[in-house]
Amino acid sequence: MAEEAPKYLGSWKGRVIKAIAIDGAYTWNEIRDSTGLSTDKLKLVLREMFNVDAIRKIKVNEQTEYRVDKALYNEYKTYFEQEQEEKSAPVVRISEEVQKDLAKWIDQWKDLKKLKIDLNRRHFFLEGRFLDEFSKDVIVNAKAEVLVTNPWIRKCNLSETLREAKEKGVTVTVIMRKPDNGEDKGYHTLLKDEEIRLYNNESVHAKIIVIDRALAIISSMNFIVQSSGGQSWEAGLVTLDHNVVEEVVNSILKLIEKKESTEI
Repeated sequence: MAEEAPKYLGSWKGRVIKAIAIDGAYTWNEIRDSTGLSTDKLKLVLREMFNVDAIRKIKVNEQTEYRVDKALYNEYKTYFEQEQEEKSAPVVRISEEVQKDLAKWIDQWKDLKKLKIDLNRRHFFLEGRFLDEFSKDVIVNAKAEVLVTNPWIRKCNLSETLREAKEKGVTVTVIMRKPDNGEDKGYHTLLKDEEIRLYNNESVHAKIIVIDRALAIISSMNFIVQSSGGQSWEAGLVTLDHNVVEEVVNSILKLIEKKESTEI
């Protein structure tokens, strides 16, 4: 196992390097889709990396492609070849069109529920059954990726939507605490058998859902019957703001990479 993490790992710069060097995303669109970054954020990250000679542009069949500095490339290849793949962010392809369509879907959802939500403000508040319904509906509607951090994942209608999303070919990744009993452990085994990526981290207490790296739900709701079933009052904020969502995603991916996070 590599003794030290390579330079920039755990940042968007590192994720762009990994996309190019490890995942084979060479063009602008491939890198954007692999990271899910907004156009402005990706431009900023690439500019900063050009300024320190971390990457360069080349022409391949009249097409502009990106390559990583040789020393950095070797660092990343060595790191991810030495039993580190389980610590890497999930490889996804999320088009900009998919992310834009999510906002359209929310607009339709709020009209169906007769809720007065102003999407121009990029954030809105939900509580009670509307938070529960929105969380379930948006997970099932995911097109590429669902990221979840939650201390407790037990069988309930909300957690079952993770299985529905996976059945549709969506990449689903969950970071949680170890199960308290055999029943919960059995359910986690079921999720893993269905190729949902599960990580244990005993420090996790935040309740976050990210859909297609375009929307984040930050709330009090656990993936258990008491929360999702309405026995307790739950509330939270939904954001579509690119800057906020990108920070949330980066925090979750860094959590995956921490040594105390172990894949089940």
